[in-house]
Amino acid sequence: MSQHAAPGGEPPNASRHFGVLAAHGGAGASTITRWLDPDGDSAATELALGSHLPPHYIPVVVARSTAFGMASAVQLLSAWNPQVPRPYLVVVGDAPLRMPRASAYRMRSVRPRVLDIARVPYLVRLREIDTPAAGLAHRDVQKAARNLRRQLGITTY
Repeated sequence: MSQHAAPGGEPPNASRHFGVLAAHGGAGASTITRWLDPDGDSAATELALGSHLPPHYIPVVVARSTAFGMASAVQLLSAWNPQVPRPYLVVVGDAPLRMPRASAYRMRSVRPRVLDIARVPYLVRLREIDTPAAGLAHRDVQKAARNLRRQLGITTY
């Protein structure tokens, strides 16, 4: 795998740690947490709303690409504490269709508030699995997870 610079000009770092926060219920935070930490060795932790980000962890906000999901992300990011590092925003596709116009507008509107925006495509396979870890046994899910990790500057796995 090639070495990609992380957004913001940071050098890639294989030992990055992430605190994953759902912008709304059903956003996909558990799945994204597993994708960022496939071995479960604490490289990513799912956070409850209002909990503290562990020191040296990078925040990741997860939202579905629906109008509601992006409105929830906008609301969360608008109230973001300036003393907490800017997060990444991960937008999870909710259907094999184009993103709703309202969602695309909201995603553009929050771009200045986040480190970067990573998009995860709709994967029908995720509807068929029992656990986030089970999805990683499938090639299409592995590819999407690798792409997400690359977008967030993770160079291992």
